[in-house]
Order: sequence, then C-alpha cells, then structure tokens
Amino acid sequence: MKKILNFLLMGAIAVGFSSCKKYLDINKNTNDATTATPALVLPQAIVGTAAVSQALNASYYTLGGFSANIYGVGGYGSTLTYAYTAGSFVTGFTASYDNANDYQYVIDNTAADPSLAYSTAIARIMKAYVFAKVVDQYNDVPYFEALKGSTMLTPKYDKAEDIYKDLISQLTTSIELITAAQASVATSNIVPSTDPLFKGDMNLWKKFANTIKLRLLIKMAGVPEQASYAATGFNGLNTSIGFLSTNALVNPGYVKANNSDGVSQQNPSYNSLAFNTSNVRSQSQSIPTRWIMTFYTGSKLSDPGRGDVIYRGFPSTAVNQLGEENTSSSQVPPAGFSAWFTGIDATSPGLGVAKGPSQGQSLMLAAESYFLQAEAYVRGYLTGDAEAAFKAGITASFDYLYQNQNNTVDPGKNVSSAVLAYQTANPGSYLVNYQLTAMPAIGDYNTDVLQRRIEAIITQKYIAMNMIHCDEAFNEFKRTTYPRIVNGSQDALLTFASKQSVSTRPDKLPGRVLYPQSEYNLNPANVPSVTLFGSKIFWDTKD
Repeated sequence: MKKILNFLLMGAIAVGFSSCKKYLDINKNTNDATTATPALVLPQAIVGTAAVSQALNASYYTLGGFSANIYGVGGYGSTLTYAYTAGSFVTGFTASYDNANDYQYVIDNTAADPSLAYSTAIARIMKAYVFAKVVDQYNDVPYFEALKGSTMLTPKYDKAEDIYKDLISQLTTSIELITAAQASVATSNIVPSTDPLFKGDMNLWKKFANTIKLRLLIKMAGVPEQASYAATGFNGLNTSIGFLSTNALVNPGYVKANNSDGVSQQNPSYNSLAFNTSNVRSQSQSIPTRWIMTFYTGSKLSDPGRGDVIYRGFPSTAVNQLGEENTSSSQVPPAGFSAWFTGIDATSPGLGVAKGPSQGQSLMLAAESYFLQAEAYVRGYLTGDAEAAFKAGITASFDYLYQNQNNTVDPGKNVSSAVLAYQTANPGSYLVNYQLTAMPAIGDYNTDVLQRRIEAIITQKYIAMNMIHCDEAFNEFKRTTYPRIVNGSQDALLTFASKQSVSTRPDKLPGRVLYPQSEYNLNPANVPSVTLFGSKIFWDTKD
C-alpha cells in the first residue's frame, strides 16, 4: 500500500516544473472534481508545493547572487541584463495558483466535517505558505476572489498587505483548529504515510504555522503603515507553541527513477543541482559567483566547513561574476559534475545542498526559524535571547548541510566542533561572533549596534539559504539591504548585481518581477501596472 501511495505522490512532483495550467482554467472547476478525494489530493498537493518551492529557488539562483554564467557560452539574455519580460518567472504565478487550487479543494470538502479538522488545518497552512510566496514575488495579486473556478474568471487584485493579514488570520485559525482537534476523540488522525511533510505530527504542523506567521509579521513590522497591526500580531502570538527547530522537509519517497510519463521521481533540488535520472549532470552552464564564495574562502568570511560540502573542488571551485563574459577557459564546471555536487559520483550520494536523489525537499529550514526568532528578539517584537537564537541558526545550518540524504549527520562530521572552528576562524567578524556586534571598531562601515545585529542575522540567513531558498534570501536582501553591497559597484566582491545590468535602481537590481502575460491577456482590467525597476513589494521600504 505504501508503495502505491508513494507512486501516486510522485506524480505531483512535476507540478512546479511542467504545469502551465492557469488558476482560472475555464475548462475545469476544481470544486466539482469527482475523481479525487481530499485524502488523496492533500498529500499530492504538498509534494506539488515542494516542486513549486524548488522551481522558485532555481529561478533566483542568479538573481539572488548565488550562480553565474560560464566561459565560452552565450545566449543568457535577460539572466545577465535583468531585462525580464512577462514571460519570465511564470512558474511563480501559474504553478502556485494551480497548487493553491488543490488546497482550496481540500478545504471546501473537509471544513464541514469536524473529524477531518486536521486535513482542513493542513490545507489552510499550506495555502497560506503558497500565497505568501506569490505575494513576495508579485505584491498585489488575486486572492479573495481567486480559486473560484468558472464562477469568477476575472478576479480583482487585492492589496498585498490585506492578503498578508488574511494569511495570518488563516494560520491562527489553523493552529486553533488543530489544538481543538487534538482534544477531541472524534478527530481522524493523519496517517504518517499520507503526510509527506511532518508524518502526521500535528504539533510540528502548529510550529510550522507559527513560524510562517513570524516571518509574515516581521516583514509587516518594518512597514510604517503596518507597524501597529504587526505589534498587535506579535502580542497575540502564541509563543508557547514554539517555532520550528527541525527542517520542514517534504519527502514522499523520492527515488532515482522516472514515472511512466517520463517525469523524474527524484528530489527536485538534486535533479536541478546534481544529476538527472540518467546520470546526466545538471547545471552544466552555471558556476558559483565570486560574490557568494567570499563568504567561504576568506575574502569576507572563512567557512571551509560548509564550503567543502557545498562546492565541488572547494576552495578551488571555478567561479565567475554574473555578466562577465571575458573569462578564462578554466571558468567552467568540473568535468562530468556540477559545482554543487560533492559526492563521489552520480551513484554515490554526498552532503551539502545536493545530497542525493532521495533527500527531502526543504520548505523551510530550522536555521531560518532561528534567525527569524533572533531578529524578533533584537527588534523587541518578542522577548527572548537573540544571541542564543543566532548561534542556534548557524548550528542548524551546519547540521543540515552535514546531513546525508537520509537526514543523518555524516559520521565524519562534528557539528559542534565545526561551529566552534567557524567562530575561531573569524575572530574579528561580528557577522559570525555575535558578541562583537556591541563593539564597533574604528573604520567599521556599520557602527550602529542594532543594525550590526540585524546585518549579522540576515547575512547568516543568506548564507544558510545558499542554493536552498534563493528566492527568500533575495527577499530578505531587498527588505533589509543585507548582506551589504556597494551600490553601483562593478567589483564582484562588493556586489552580486550583474555587470550587464540595465537596471535603473541604485543597486542595479530589479525591484520585482512582472506579472505573467496570461494575466494581461485574460484579466487586463484588473492587473496592476508595474515596472521591473520602479515598482517594489510592499515590505521593501529601503531606497
């Protein structure tokens, strides 16, 4: 039975990569589905979210500063110039709505049955997770009138702030629903084999919902017009539930094989960064940026512990600056491998970000959870030990990267020793040693203690998300301006902006991506007018 279920779940992996179905598809009303049950749709939808999440991650490999073009290859186009069109980043919109439709179907078909409260709550949490990512890319989007099938073909666009507020409300309701259901003998438990994320552990589902809420509230709190709402939200946050201290990894039973339709059944991140199911290497035309490598090889920070498990050939991994095409022939991926696979060969899994074909797909890292907590404590949003949370975030990052595809830390690695070595190797850096944030030195570019602490937290979050959640790392850069870059610089050590950028912004980066062309074709009266370089996401308040 488990093998059959896993086979069904694997069919959802392709959603984030191949689905071009519009969320307004007039040929099918998901509310009238007759061939699927919520019990089958929900786990497949979760696997679909994992695929969409990785597709978003991959979309920001270059934009977020993590990967660059290689020697001797052209045709990168807008990847180098940032002259994106309405045909760029389409998956972030279309596949996300397609995925959200599945959750809405589950909600609609379980909400009236108290015994299915867990399914309803999970669907609400996951729908909130998906919509938060949509807002973080596109700002105002259809929400309150969306997901209604043929009954609403041209939904209005809602304000991003209003969507955030409703997502927070939905997450609160979900937590309360789970808590009430846990006290009821009438609730049908979630069978572990049908929950590819938390294996039926409803306390983890509550922590996940609480951590998503924390992320949303922190982003809102930095917007002057939303600060009061956020403060109320923080005051009402149920901290007794806690936040994630484990990685939120989706794994329906990923395996190195294709299904009957030829779609890969292996982990989507491994498929993107290491090898396909035929052992053909991935990322043959991409290498790390000089910028990101500065956080590992000593230019900014020394971090051989993580660098060695992330990058093949570290510390001599080939690197380039995005947009630099006058490079040497040595600036290409290692023969037969991608730069992000550190195992022995295509049949021998490794560690780092591309562990193996059966690794879980991250929706949220424990490291991010800890760094979110640290920021909330530093800014006074919540009461807690910011330094302890900061250190826990770094530790969680090492722990995840040192794990193999079976979520077990490699016997040859010692996380505690590696973290201590990291601190020792960077004795003068407040980006690593939190206590130094309180001791600005002569010549430091950042002498404000609060900002030094925020810089340390966000920089470490950026490092932890390297090739795992590049989209969120870029979001946090836009929200905080950290890691620090020098606006307008052409120096690869001082900025990750492409040398060929046509952006008119001081940082030479896009402010946001455009809505897909399908929206301009099908919903022209409602789609807002935006520009790549002049428009922002609502939480981006920095100049």
